[in-house]
Amino acid sequence: MFTTPTFTTATLPPHHKCTDCPQFTALHHAASTFRNDDKMHLKHLLADAFRCQGLVAVHSTSAAFERGFQDDESQDADEGFHAAASDSESKTSKTNKNLQRRIILDYSRQQITGSTIELLFDLADRMGLNERMSELRCGYHINYTERKPVLHHLLRTPRHYDWSHKMVGGKARMDEVWDVLTRIRNFSVKVRNGTVRGITGKLLKNVVCLTSGGMHYGPEAVYEALSADRDAFMATKGRDTSLSFISNVDPVDFDVKTRNLHAEETLFIVISKSFEAVETMYNARMARRWLKKNLCKDPQSFTDGQIVSDFSDKELVEKHFCAVTADCEQASQFGIHSANIYPMFDWVGERFSVWSAAGMLPLSIHYSYKVMQRMLEGAHDIDEHFFDAPLGGNIPVLLGLLGVWNSTFMGYHARALLPYSHALSKFPAVVQKFDMESNGKRVSSAGTQVVALDDW
Repeated sequence: MFTTPTFTTATLPPHHKCTDCPQFTALHHAASTFRNDDKMHLKHLLADAFRCQGLVAVHSTSAAFERGFQDDESQDADEGFHAAASDSESKTSKTNKNLQRRIILDYSRQQITGSTIELLFDLADRMGLNERMSELRCGYHINYTERKPVLHHLLRTPRHYDWSHKMVGGKARMDEVWDVLTRIRNFSVKVRNGTVRGITGKLLKNVVCLTSGGMHYGPEAVYEALSADRDAFMATKGRDTSLSFISNVDPVDFDVKTRNLHAEETLFIVISKSFEAVETMYNARMARRWLKKNLCKDPQSFTDGQIVSDFSDKELVEKHFCAVTADCEQASQFGIHSANIYPMFDWVGERFSVWSAAGMLPLSIHYSYKVMQRMLEGAHDIDEHFFDAPLGGNIPVLLGLLGVWNSTFMGYHARALLPYSHALSKFPAVVQKFDMESNGKRVSSAGTQVVALDDW
């Protein structure tokens, strides 16, 4: 369970190596037994019903999540839902009012036993996992190299969440997060109901995200996943809208993604933390040129690479561009109106961009803010499970420990993620990016060389 750390300054990484722990040695020997003893083959392990029953973890959604962490200010907003959506939601809310849904992790198909899991728990305890989790939640500088907190869970926290006993300065940070979310809600509602329009007065039906560095993986995966969600579908029904992502500097990618779009109805969102990424800014300039060319009344005016347009660059950018960035000044110099610039926080890594304005802005315009707020609520419910559930039933922790077991001790150098649901088809790419950026390190958090098991 969560306990507030007693320290008041940023903590230091663990000084000792996991390879020095007796639990590491025991796990190493256990893995050797699994590899060499035929009785430990998975086909025999699966025949043990008692073992299989013990290797299951269940998370039931909280009552607060099922009720919905409603933001009072958002209830009066017209989200642009199809009428049938509210009818459907009303019927469902009556049915599911007291229903708690379950997430089940069955890891009995892993080559592992209950005693092995206990050794992994002991190793995690020896390395201070609970303390590290508490530090993450409390906003201490667990990013030791940059001396920064890692607070992506704040992006998913309800407005009125009580941080008084969990994080120093948590309320102030939450106010910043919700200032951005409120702006996203207001803007997305105005785009969806037609209050905000393109330069010629047409509805903005097409959103194109320009980004690089893999920041599109999360938002694109959620976009694909929500296409199979009932409420998300109803929020787009009959609207004839589209959402696409361009992250390749190859102009062919830009051409393919925009060839069927009408410039008058297209909104570009430039997503770049520094607003200096070469690929992103190249595509942003290409988008500006594409708008200018396609909004020309006389196609013959596009000659020798020169465009004579009825609109200035400034007018086009102000009406057809938004930005998500940590450098608002750079975005403003590009010509994007200050009201259309949404900040990114330096305490959130780019790989978690789906929870920031980089994901929330385009997805709220496409699926509605109301749908995306429910996604944030679901993520917060899992955050609370991660921080509060005992390790033995903690699904994220179990998945992490199984990853350590398979890669470090069993020597498996690759992992396959095979989603049977088509809606999750882009999920493996997201996990791959998380895994590579978070775990693909040459040195430990303490700066010591990571030792390969073969060299241990």
